[in-house]
Amino acid sequence: MNKTGFGVIGAGIVGGSLHAHVYHYLPQAELVAVCDLDEARAREVAERYAAPQAYTDYRELLALPEIAAVSIATPDFAHREIAVAAAEAGLHILVEKPLATTVEDAEAIVQAADAAGVKLMVDFQNRVNPAFMAARVAVQNGELGALKYIYARLSNTTFVPTQMLSWASRSSALWFLASHTVDMACWLLQDKPKRVYAVSRSGVLQDMGIDTQDFHVAIVEFERGAVVTLENSWILPETEPNVFNLKMELLGDDGVMYINTSDNRMVEKYTRADFSLPDTLGLTPNADSARLGGFVLEAIARFVDAVVDDAPVLATGEEAALVTRVLAAIEVSAHSGQPVELD
Repeated sequence: MNKTGFGVIGAGIVGGSLHAHVYHYLPQAELVAVCDLDEARAREVAERYAAPQAYTDYRELLALPEIAAVSIATPDFAHREIAVAAAEAGLHILVEKPLATTVEDAEAIVQAADAAGVKLMVDFQNRVNPAFMAARVAVQNGELGALKYIYARLSNTTFVPTQMLSWASRSSALWFLASHTVDMACWLLQDKPKRVYAVSRSGVLQDMGIDTQDFHVAIVEFERGAVVTLENSWILPETEPNVFNLKMELLGDDGVMYINTSDNRMVEKYTRADFSLPDTLGLTPNADSARLGGFVLEAIARFVDAVVDDAPVLATGEEAALVTRVLAAIEVSAHSGQPVELD
């Protein structure tokens, strides 16, 4: 089998453990190179997944003729320069969510990909999360009637901003987490937001040396009348059983659906050698399967399908740019105390 070459730019938790993993193990893909500003980390990930090249300068990776596509798994705010350069190099692009943290950056990435004629996918992994796929089917089949209201909570414990993300002060729970739930709302409603109202508060994280907001709460009105409430926090206590808390309620005029993916796991097994549990955490690796297990890995594998087999991307750049516009409007509303209209 001829393999397609992939590169990973950003070898931290997501790039180094997830993107590199998929490109190494999927039989139609080959991990050619890994890039990270931390040379030791780039080399360690490259060695772990048998990639022949490791770099600290992404431009060197983009110049490799054997690479057809790249994953960009750099921090939230550091996507534009690399994505535009990848597009100009003629490479297909998978960008971690959010696409960008400014509307200008998001639009520049989309325009660069369009101009170059390359595929641009954003890793909105919950589109292949079994819980939300079930919700999408229920909505499409009309089981709930017309959706009127969505409540979505996605929050993290303080572990994420204080220990997991060295760059937390340059992002927030809004950008890091609401990017998922705004995309879910648009995807489930098949509608566009028209107005946002939001509040945020700060202080807890600032006292910990992290200069960002503790939480955002937002109300988003959609064009056909549905209302979505978003709750995103980075200050849940670390005594919580999981690092994240994800819940959603879908209310239609004929029914309601409740989703709880963070602490409602009915069957779990842990041994010293292995573990098994329902695919609610996104990572359920199955060494005996040709396809990788877990929706987080499956989302990245969908990018391989798009590059190798010309399958549709999981989430387009235009869809992700809309999410960025909504999140930017939420920030403005939270700062001003006024509702913000979306174009």
